[in-house]
Amino acid sequence: MNLRREPPSLPQAVAYRLLRLSSVARHLRQIHAQLYVQGLHQDQFLITQLISLCRRLSDVGHALSAFARTHRPTVHPLNALLEALAGTEGALKLRAVAIYRAQLRDFPCRDATRRPDCFTFSPLLRSCGGSPDLVPQVHAHIAKFGAHADVYVGTTLLDSYAKCGDVEMARRLFDQMPVRNVVSWNSMISGSAKNGDVAGARKLFEDIPNRNDASWTCMITGYAQNGYFDETLAMFGAMTSAGVQLNDMAAVSILSACANLGALGLGRKIHQHLDRGGSGLDLFTGTALIDMYSKCGVVNEAAEVFRRMPKKNVVAFSSMIMGLAMNGRCAEALRIFDKMREDGIRPNDITLVGVLCACCHGGLVDEGRRHFESMQRAYSVVPRLQHYTCMIDLLGRAGRVEDAFRFIEEMPLDPDVVVWGALLGACRIHGELELGKYAASRILELDPQHSGSLVFLSSACARTRDWNGVRRITQRLGTSRTKKIAGKSWIEINGTVHQFFAGDQSHPRSDEIYAKLAELARLLEQHGHSLDVGSVVCDVEEEDKKQALYVHSEKIALAFGLISTPDGAAIRIVKNLRVCLDCHSSMKLISKIAGREIVLRDGNRFHHFSEGACTCRDYW
Repeated sequence: MNLRREPPSLPQAVAYRLLRLSSVARHLRQIHAQLYVQGLHQDQFLITQLISLCRRLSDVGHALSAFARTHRPTVHPLNALLEALAGTEGALKLRAVAIYRAQLRDFPCRDATRRPDCFTFSPLLRSCGGSPDLVPQVHAHIAKFGAHADVYVGTTLLDSYAKCGDVEMARRLFDQMPVRNVVSWNSMISGSAKNGDVAGARKLFEDIPNRNDASWTCMITGYAQNGYFDETLAMFGAMTSAGVQLNDMAAVSILSACANLGALGLGRKIHQHLDRGGSGLDLFTGTALIDMYSKCGVVNEAAEVFRRMPKKNVVAFSSMIMGLAMNGRCAEALRIFDKMREDGIRPNDITLVGVLCACCHGGLVDEGRRHFESMQRAYSVVPRLQHYTCMIDLLGRAGRVEDAFRFIEEMPLDPDVVVWGALLGACRIHGELELGKYAASRILELDPQHSGSLVFLSSACARTRDWNGVRRITQRLGTSRTKKIAGKSWIEINGTVHQFFAGDQSHPRSDEIYAKLAELARLLEQHGHSLDVGSVVCDVEEEDKKQALYVHSEKIALAFGLISTPDGAAIRIVKNLRVCLDCHSSMKLISKIAGREIVLRDGNRFHHFSEGACTCRDYW
């Protein structure tokens, strides 16, 4: 039998050329109509090309229609349709599995032209979306039809298992692959990192024979997604030294690390790189820049990025609203919210968290309540625990602590640790010790190892000089798995991020730092500052309490910033915990004495200190 394909007729050749070269949606139906006119509408080769054109034009509906009208379709139109469906979302993507099953049911695979091949299974796996039910079923078919040895199918399969969270199976497949390419290695690195095995991902990265730019991107993204921000920047430095070009995906992960560490200088360099590369401010990079500038405390630059973005979606608007709210520019945040609605963009639950945060930081109790009460009616957003937490925080910060407590009691949802934590924070700010003790006890019922509640109870005992109570709680902290989170602060100087702990003396310039701290202590005392020793939770002498306050991590970072930057330069610090009362009042006064703007982002909000005042208005 002669299995060679007959030379194409002139109409076939013309149709093929049109299908390959067309890039205009209106031509699609014209070409399809001509296939009917020429009697070529059942030509399997041309139907395959037609479906591929539908995929390029994002007209999956026409692709489905063309496939359905094809008599006894071979594997080639099927593969083209599966590839088109793999690029869609939701229920449409899942139709790929149903179509594949129907093809096997209606046209048994005794005919070799209908037998699934390696080009069938890669798009079919991508359509499964990491479903733990579907991926093993497709895996069984891959083995049945002998496609398991194909490197592309094997890579897609291990990637699919990783997306299911089954890293063990992904690694087993990786180890069994007879041939691995760089994509296989990168998929295994990415899958390990996404499932929290950062050390395993790094080991794979070190072992990969031939890294490419995607290998570096996988590792950088993996570090950033798991909160290893110092390692993210270190990996970027190694990537630069290796001469690897930065791409947009890696840039977004690096911007995330800059945002979390307050590395404004490096973030600006990444922005300049993106501008030079001509990638423009798309939704992906633009939103990352807004987040970075906002979290570094330069919200004007975030607003400029937002203004320059040619297209804005709900994510970009939400990021800008939250950035303004965090930095205390609450009225502007609410104006952006109004602009969003004017532009016809529907707010989502994250947007409304930002709006409520703006009301919270601005002390706008009535407006916050109005937005909360209208969110379900106006935007079909059912309030979640985050929104209730914002309302409790809003009432608590405004001094309406009893109202906040009643709000919790009337909630239709069961309050979690975060909700009770918002009330506990309000009690701490306003000195409501008894209600605070109750909130702390409710938190400890939900999370017996919650260090913040134990520390509050210890502080409450310390303020009433109940040192036996302090010792009991301290003993509980020491004998259980509960550990108080260590306070640490970061500051960027000349592109390098420096980290400090309380009492840290490990820095090469430690002697200079502590000399500056001693100088600041003298200046503060001369200007009438008295230390808030009541916040030190220990039964120790007064002088020891003063010494403990002098060496908090944010004060060490501030001293380092003062000796490392020119007079008049702004100092930017990030702290992982809420700034204590004494450090807050000290920084207000130091901003006036030193003539410096000090920007501190703590665990609660931004503090912009200038001329002896703070934008939080002592309300945090």
